[in-house]
Amino acid sequence: MEHLLFDTQKPATLEAVRELRHHLERVLLDAVPYPPMRQRILLCLSEAVTNLVLHAKPKATHITTRFGRDELIWYLEILDDGAPWNLTEHKHSHIPSGFELTVNGRGAGILYAQCDQMEYISGNGTQLNRLRLVWTTSKQKQRATILIVEDDNALRKLYTLYLDHRFEILTASNGHEALKKIITKKVDLVLSDINMPEMSGLSLREELNQKRDTDIIPFIFLTAFDNDSIKKHASDLGIDDYLVKPIDKSQLINTIDRVLERSRQIYQQLTDRIDKSITTSLSPSLPNQSHNWRLSISTRNTGIGGGDLLLHKLDENSLQFVLADIMGHDDSAKFFAHACSGYLHGLLQSQSKITDENSVQLLEQLSEFAMQDELMSKITLTCCSAVLSPAGKICLASAGHPPPLRISKTGIKFVPVVGVLPGLLQDATYQSETLHITAGERIAFYSDGLFESAADGNLRWQLEDRIISALSETLSMPIDQALSIVMETFDELASIPPKDDVLLLLMEPII
Repeated sequence: MEHLLFDTQKPATLEAVRELRHHLERVLLDAVPYPPMRQRILLCLSEAVTNLVLHAKPKATHITTRFGRDELIWYLEILDDGAPWNLTEHKHSHIPSGFELTVNGRGAGILYAQCDQMEYISGNGTQLNRLRLVWTTSKQKQRATILIVEDDNALRKLYTLYLDHRFEILTASNGHEALKKIITKKVDLVLSDINMPEMSGLSLREELNQKRDTDIIPFIFLTAFDNDSIKKHASDLGIDDYLVKPIDKSQLINTIDRVLERSRQIYQQLTDRIDKSITTSLSPSLPNQSHNWRLSISTRNTGIGGGDLLLHKLDENSLQFVLADIMGHDDSAKFFAHACSGYLHGLLQSQSKITDENSVQLLEQLSEFAMQDELMSKITLTCCSAVLSPAGKICLASAGHPPPLRISKTGIKFVPVVGVLPGLLQDATYQSETLHITAGERIAFYSDGLFESAADGNLRWQLEDRIISALSETLSMPIDQALSIVMETFDELASIPPKDDVLLLLMEPII
């Protein structure tokens, strides 16, 4: 049975796209427990509705958005009264490469990559067009998996009866069977007898200690012998607990809960330490001045998830930098960010000479590697690359990253540079934009957390308006002072801590 969780109609405007995204985001926080899945759904909403607003001819007047779920799926429906746009006709083999995707494919590649199923029904001018995107979910909550290793069939069944209402259960009658199960299945804890034929519990633990992937699996021994020498042997093998038979249900469950919780705490402590170390190593840096440019950077870090990367390279004529935003808010995202940082650093340093073409070449190399490499293919990121030269010249390219802001006395304008996300298409190509920033102008690069970190949807618009106003009002101030005021404005209205990492880079030519 489907449950409708979100249903709203908005005028077909870009402002409505932003409102839809933030309203749906609040629903997803309660409805979808997995941050990467929430990000995929929001990305699809933004891409699909933005394309309807910008490209439908005749244009839609209103767009209806619905989100819901049943036991097996989440779904997003987008209904409009504009010209039909059947994405199911844009199969992967027919989607244009690179920059052409943003014009002709209208983001079809992004939607195909980010959802599990897509269907489209054209209204044929008499009814609303309907796009339905589907993501599969698990019917059951994830439960810890316990491997029971016991040669006594009656005890094996008894322990299973004790535990199967709380845990996923695997069983084995000796150590050899247990090793086969551990190799092919994800096991969260081993509950093992000591005295068994073919391979004892002690030998099983010794085998697991020899393998890097299994040496930290929590392990509880069960035995009928309360023997000090056996206890010492077991303790020397690094087990987590030791229970003497007979064992009652509550004793067994309490021991398993305690060991799993202790294992989780140790894992979290190690993750936090590594995360802190990685975060420090990813701290962005740029020179204050380079090639007749003045630069100033400020960041806010949530301490979780992927984060923002800023790397650069200098030669005698130019400075090239790359700004990337690694999506995701789980433990693995920070490790992916570290891997991506290493690869981007290698790309920058491998270029013998910096030229204007480097901004495009770097994104194309990044996209190709993200398509082919097993680790990089797990990363979703936006990225922009720019080459700064004297006399206010800047050549830039974007791979799905928020557009820079050009700040002048007459106002603030978004720089129209676009491109597909890295790793979505084979042989993706990008186009660059060359600007000449004059005296009295500035350009701002930023990650999306700058405008996306308000405490709620209502404050979000206030946050964006205030930041843009602050950028304009501080144009005549020294660049470091201006940046400080803009970030103070951000801190006043953003949630604590911010919902996402934030990076703001201001630059101005020295002419």
